Amino acid sequence: MSATGKHALIFGVSGISGWSLMNQTLTYPTSTTFRKITGLCNRPLSKEDTLLSDDSRLNIVSGIDLTGSMEEVIGQLKSKVQGVDTVDIVFFCAYIQTSDFQSLRKVNIDLLRTAILAISAVAPNLEAVILQTGGKGYGLEFPKETKVQPPLHEQIPRIPEPWRSNVFYYDQYDLLMELSEDSSWTFSEIRPDGIVGFAPGWNAMNMAYGIAFYLTLHREIYGAGATVAFPGKPHGYRSTHSDTFQDILSKMEIFASLNRDKCPNGSSFNCADGETVSWEQVWPGLCSYFGLVGTEPSDGQVSMEEFARQHSATWNRLAERHGLKKGLFDSHNWGHTHFMLVDFDFDREYSLEKARAAGFTESINTVHGYATVFDRMVQANMIPSFHS
Repeated sequence: MSATGKHALIFGVSGISGWSLMNQTLTYPTSTTFRKITGLCNRPLSKEDTLLSDDSRLNIVSGIDLTGSMEEVIGQLKSKVQGVDTVDIVFFCAYIQTSDFQSLRKVNIDLLRTAILAISAVAPNLEAVILQTGGKGYGLEFPKETKVQPPLHEQIPRIPEPWRSNVFYYDQYDLLMELSEDSSWTFSEIRPDGIVGFAPGWNAMNMAYGIAFYLTLHREIYGAGATVAFPGKPHGYRSTHSDTFQDILSKMEIFASLNRDKCPNGSSFNCADGETVSWEQVWPGLCSYFGLVGTEPSDGQVSMEEFARQHSATWNRLAERHGLKKGLFDSHNWGHTHFMLVDFDFDREYSLEKARAAGFTESINTVHGYATVFDRMVQANMIPSFHS
């Protein structure tokens, strides 16, 4: 193993972005690029629970509470993170969901400030910070008010007030710009569209889980070969977007962290699978994974959440029969899945020109990205296998 490999510190490894970063840093771009990988989270998470390879370079540290004071977090980093003074690269994926824009903004700005000030205080050789944001910065939560006009590229101005104050990504970016001015480290911002990904436990925002649960339930009730209409609107079925498979996102973030000459301080990059897609192109392929036939929307459909509620007893019997992990179906955030499949019914495709110009060329077929997530869910006993 190379003595010159990097030490990566990942904030927020219990989510789909952080989990994938742990997975990818083990092998991308080479198996010796990172000599040490430390994943941090607040909730309990064992190495065994992650379903990742038992690699001695990977260390997961739970109980790092970024809502505490900077002094408390510094103390936790010093006492819990082996070799914290050797950290070279920070990936920031930590996030707390709240019920309103104002508290969401405050808590997530504070998380980032505490994390970066704390690690800067204990890691004198820190080189790069990678901030993950997303489409909120393009006003995707307010498409009618802000007049979203794709293709979306990194030079598009920030959305105007009063909606601008609801986007904490801007404040996180400005905070890192301020903190990096007198520091030896630099930062870049990576902007995915809707992330398609797996993590070993419950996720607040995971549309792939909702799709998998929904189609598994359809297969159980109606059998192999049944048709499944897309659970959205006809114009949403044909609108364009740029899904982002979690491993493509991780690779882009790793690329940015290692190529600071091509990704200078304050640089921002879109990240997506590659080809622009619509649900009309993707939905049949997703249904096919479950042995079903995906069709366009039809009149009179019940919502995914209502369908899940109506057939919860069926799911419980299925889960018992296959020995599936308990609680994930019942606690799933159907509101987020509905938001991504139904409410996001407008064109919002990303431009990837800037990332490509910097030299990042990784891509994946979007249906294949979903299928990989579904395979990971099978491995984690979240859904039964349909290909045995």
